[in-house]
Amino acid sequence: MRITGAVLCGGASSRMGRDKATLDLRGRPMVEWVVDAMKEAGAATVVALGDRPDLQLPVLVDREPGSGPLAAIIGAIEQYGTLLVCPCDVPMVSSQLLREIISSAGAAKEPVVLAHSGRLEPLIGLYKEESLELLKIGYSKGARGPKMALNRQDYRTVHVAPDCVQNVNTPEDFESLFSKFEL
Repeated sequence: MRITGAVLCGGASSRMGRDKATLDLRGRPMVEWVVDAMKEAGAATVVALGDRPDLQLPVLVDREPGSGPLAAIIGAIEQYGTLLVCPCDVPMVSSQLLREIISSAGAAKEPVVLAHSGRLEPLIGLYKEESLELLKIGYSKGARGPKMALNRQDYRTVHVAPDCVQNVNTPEDFESLFSKFEL
């Protein structure tokens, strides 16, 4: 199965106060940590979802800017097929975890998404072409993120500890990376 990595980079970074994708983390933009994990996990190509010509990646521009990540994921599946999706603000996501998501998919048609502490984190997951219609139906009903488009029977989960995928949404979150992971 050919897998394209899709890094979500279209958000406004309003809580951070500046662009999260390009925050310097140990001399590299935060997005590069995610890209490297995706490549190590087996993604043949990695693209940025969002209007981001400044990143050193092929870019798939949102057809409907401001419509949320679900529209971007749908557009990317239409163009590239099976996607390994991850936001740019989880720089500590490991290639091992991403490989586990891929292997959990097997021959199943359903998306495989992350869960921790009883919470679904579907912005990290594997979405096959077979899930496209399901996502489109959710979008047509007003869902703007995959969490709202998926019903419990529509996906498989991989459970992890929350610190494996810490989101970096605020300056405080970013600072905590340095102490928590001794960067």
